[in-house]
Amino acid sequence: MKKMLLSLKPEIFELIRSGRKIFEYRHQFYKEEIGAYLYISKPIQKIVGYIEFDKRIDLNDWKEKYKDNKEVSQRIDDYINRNYKYVMPINIFRMTSTIELSDLRNDLKKFIIPESYYYLDNFTELEKYIEKNIKFTDEVIENSFKVVKDEDICRKKY
Repeated sequence: MKKMLLSLKPEIFELIRSGRKIFEYRHQFYKEEIGAYLYISKPIQKIVGYIEFDKRIDLNDWKEKYKDNKEVSQRIDDYINRNYKYVMPINIFRMTSTIELSDLRNDLKKFIIPESYYYLDNFTELEKYIEKNIKFTDEVIENSFKVVKDEDICRKKY
């Protein structure tokens, strides 16, 4: 599975960790399933978790699927108008041990904090470093998408 380093704000990370956020919305994203190590921005500044995303879904496909549900359709429009194009189901979240920003900067010559995300196949030294230094904990959330509730589509509030 292809891997990336994904930067998240602390409040978004906590929503994922709690199981309340099951979809990630982005303007662009990888097409296929992908794994993402999670770098949490200030004030945390650590790699602290891992997500496995399912294949991305075009929000226009959801727009068609939910066209008869006025409320959901309006929420999808709101997301599209905010420049989101894709949704990625979060299949699995796993908490990990942490890797501090200071360690990343000390141990790696060219560590770059991701503005949004970047693919680790372009940063093999970093990928090897993360895999060597990260340990998965027992904290795991698996989301099932057999039944998706209307209120989970393009939520306004969590």
